[in-house]
Amino acid sequence: MYYLVVRQFARSLKNLDAVMAKAQQYADARKFDVNNFCSARLFPDMLPFTVQIRIACDTAKAAAANLAAKPAPTHEDTETTFGELRERVGKCLAYLGTLTAKDFEQTKADSPIKMPDRPNRPGKTHRAEEYLIARQIPNFYFHVTTAYDLLRQGGVEVGKSDYLGELETIEG
Repeated sequence: MYYLVVRQFARSLKNLDAVMAKAQQYADARKFDVNNFCSARLFPDMLPFTVQIRIACDTAKAAAANLAAKPAPTHEDTETTFGELRERVGKCLAYLGTLTAKDFEQTKADSPIKMPDRPNRPGKTHRAEEYLIARQIPNFYFHVTTAYDLLRQGGVEVGKSDYLGELETIEG
């Protein structure tokens, strides 16, 4: 689980931050405020870029914390600028960096993971494997992809290799 949660989510968040850096360069070169991206939406009823970044980070840290049986750090949803969003990504990466494979050893595929209660909706309990594979991983990548797509739609010159990032290779 450590590899799926920490290593993969951290890799994707680093790639997202690199794409955001390209968006900053794009805005600077064209002399417009990069913060214009913060309110961008793919469709009027979809959440804006700012919220896509928040949810991607929250999903990564919640999955890591729940599966490692540790408390997740709390980040207030107060980011209003592109720079603050990049800081949030950095905070999430820093938290993921505190975890090791050993932190996940006690969690088995059928370990219960309780989702938090929400207003008018009680939390549900899932098996760890179901929670990670059917909920957290797809949710994380949905929001990362949407953030990427918003920047791409805004003209930032990025491609699939920016989304995927550098992949490790082996000799042989």
